[in-house]
Amino acid sequence: MAGLIRVLLVDDESIFLHALRALLEHDSRLEVVGAAQSAAEALDLAAKVQPDVVLIDLTLPGMDGFETTRRLIADSPDIKVIAVSGQDEAEGAAREAGATSFLYKGGLHDEVAEAIVQAAA
Repeated sequence: MAGLIRVLLVDDESIFLHALRALLEHDSRLEVVGAAQSAAEALDLAAKVQPDVVLIDLTLPGMDGFETTRRLIADSPDIKVIAVSGQDEAEGAAREAGATSFLYKGGLHDEVAEAIVQAAA
């Protein structure tokens, strides 16, 4: 993939978003193009910023991350979605919703940048 990988972050916890953004901004392969705290905000922002990869928490208020993943992919079939959850048993349902991969929040720090690069490849 040529150029920076454009990443949209989606999580309802603002402190998690800030920490994740800070972590990813140190990777020269990635560009964080936005952050959303709800499904509606994520769908709107994705349409505007056209990310390559969306990193999305599965537990969101209102519309959950599973349905948001389905809609993101329906709106932009080339988009890659990485589902993130504190519950590792959610992986199967996340993949059924269209997620390219799944990350457990407990191990996120070590895996997130590589997972984004692999999803975009």
